[in-house]
Amino acid sequence: MKNSETSMEETLISLKKGNKESFNVIFNTYQKGLYYFIYAITKSKYNTEEILQAVFIKVWTKRATIDCSKSFESFIFTIAKNLTYNHLRAISNRESLRQEVWQNITHISKQTEDELVFSEYTDIVNDILLGIPKQKRSIYILSREEGKSNQEIADLLGISQKTVKNHLWKTLQIIKEQLHPHISTYLFAYFTTSFFF
Repeated sequence: MKNSETSMEETLISLKKGNKESFNVIFNTYQKGLYYFIYAITKSKYNTEEILQAVFIKVWTKRATIDCSKSFESFIFTIAKNLTYNHLRAISNRESLRQEVWQNITHISKQTEDELVFSEYTDIVNDILLGIPKQKRSIYILSREEGKSNQEIADLLGISQKTVKNHLWKTLQIIKEQLHPHISTYLFAYFTTSFFF
């Protein structure tokens, strides 16, 4: 037992000096135990192999800081534990970021799609309006695009509120008839909502 401890201490002293053979001894001594330790936490062969590689890279880069009077096993397993938890946190953050990015892309894509569809239907409505009498078109625009009430439109055009309402109703019937083959119910509802109140 004493010889084994002395041999490991000599190996560590040699490792601190940059001896690659000593590093291979350390690798062969701890590789299997570290693998099972890391795998017990990650439950992933791929992640375990990646972390295990990182552990021995860190041992090599930090070899000068090794304290030969203290337990090297504790030292290397502490490195393994810290790298494992850091790796899992990084994966979790990447997954959260991936989900957030995907949600944003999906939202933007849906928003863009809706805007394109809405724009297309708006163009159709504008074409329909060009084919109706000027007064009906003016009343529709004042109501729909400028948000004026029936009374305000009546005052502007010098006609009765009832006339405004009738013109709007007839215009909406024309739009409904010509737009129906192109448009879904919810979009038609948008174009025709509450012009009379």
